[in-house]
Amino acid sequence: MPLKLEYTPDELVVELDRHAAMAKGLADGRSDATLNWQPKGGQGWSVLQCLDHLLIMNRKYLKALSESVANNRDQLEPRKVPIQPSGWFMRWFIGSEEPPPKFKLPAPSKLRPASDLTLATVDEFCAVQGQLADFVREWGNADLGDLKMKNPLAPIHLTADTALLLIAYHNRRHLWQAANVTKAQGFPAN
Repeated sequence: MPLKLEYTPDELVVELDRHAAMAKGLADGRSDATLNWQPKGGQGWSVLQCLDHLLIMNRKYLKALSESVANNRDQLEPRKVPIQPSGWFMRWFIGSEEPPPKFKLPAPSKLRPASDLTLATVDEFCAVQGQLADFVREWGNADLGDLKMKNPLAPIHLTADTALLLIAYHNRRHLWQAANVTKAQGFPAN
């Protein structure tokens, strides 16, 4: 099946909501201790660390998206094309996030998750997913493919559409990783 790199705003909202449901499903009936268990003898991320990593990144991107729209609201035109990445490099990069990952990149220090997290991390992740979905509901029918925003993680600019897709695919990558933690040998059975 070919990789889908174009979404309508409604499809993207469904995808973001699905990510929140996946996070809840990974945590359902499990304790903090279980969700903090790390594979590979403590070298891999736990379920909660995967979610914390996403939470940190998504908060940064949501803030940058919101500021970009606020600063350019009077220039926004109606959307004429689906939400899609800008340029071949971003199409390739976002596509490379699709699980299973094609290569591993170390997380920048400002995106590294904490240790000894609690179930509150799941609730916070879901709340930010809800805020992202609300952003898409409010602004998804505006042409965000031409709206440039400062990348909060690197000294480059992205289109807002590219950032939205980067969030979605990055979520999928680490939710896949978190699901694999629950299948790893030694994962606590509670």
